[in-house]
Amino acid sequence: MYLKKLDINSITYPQYLHHQLTIFHQIELLKIYLPYIHIIGIFNDNDELIGIFYYFKKSKWGVSYIIPPPFVPNNGLVFHTSSEKSETIYSTIKELHHLIVNYFKDEEVANYIRFVLPPQWKDTQVFQWNQWNVKPNYTYQINLELSIDELYNNLSSEKRKSIRKSEKDGIIIKQEKNYDIVKTLVLKTFSRQKKKINTIYLEKILNNWANENNSFAYVAYLNNQPIATAFCVYDNSSAYYLFGGYDFENVHHGAGVTCMWQSILKSKELGLKVFDFEGSMLPNVEKYFRDFGGELVPYFVCEQKKGLMKFLL
Repeated sequence: MYLKKLDINSITYPQYLHHQLTIFHQIELLKIYLPYIHIIGIFNDNDELIGIFYYFKKSKWGVSYIIPPPFVPNNGLVFHTSSEKSETIYSTIKELHHLIVNYFKDEEVANYIRFVLPPQWKDTQVFQWNQWNVKPNYTYQINLELSIDELYNNLSSEKRKSIRKSEKDGIIIKQEKNYDIVKTLVLKTFSRQKKKINTIYLEKILNNWANENNSFAYVAYLNNQPIATAFCVYDNSSAYYLFGGYDFENVHHGAGVTCMWQSILKSKELGLKVFDFEGSMLPNVEKYFRDFGGELVPYFVCEQKKGLMKFLL
């Protein structure tokens, strides 16, 4: 195998990769990250494209860094093998990981590299052998093949109470097509929490890329005023909660919860199999996601810090 950079304007995914691709592999989405997005092809010895991954490279304050693109959960590593033998599959994965490690060592010098593996990738030994820091992170995933009653019963009693309260208090939940409302509520949340958000890519996702074929949003209204939102993207099998927000001057305990619940129901209505919360290591956010009754799913973050970054981080 070998790796080679791909031209984003001429990428055609081979058919045998399609079942592994997610909404985050969509070329039109990746294009919003130009010129900082890099897409790397994985080729076999017959020069056939058998996999890809991507990363976002930029510099700030003189420090270069490589990470997944903003709002994208991982580096999109997928590859195809025709072998069914476990030994051959594991050996191929290790060979691929050696190629990735050497690629970042030889081709892409950066002070900090954060390479996030999709949840299905469990083997991280090659990264550890090469002195990368490997740590587990977690997301929650809901099985949408359950019935609506089962999904509702899997909610915590607190979440069910919040939904009933929103109905009792006259909260109206609407599927919102005006994404400017979504953006305003998201920005209010981050401003209130005094946290930074990448407004450039938030706006590009909402204004330049999102449409009814790849995303949906729910907004909670109280007295005709938008007070909370949940925004999701989806592909043929899964929906992903990308971001949400609320109006801190009109907080209602059940508004955001009911937006999320409607998003789960919408995902099931679309015939999807999984609703993914995209994870969080913040204790209060983890508890919020956990209460929706999903399965805890680990994934691995591989980090490489060079030079002063070892001390600065």
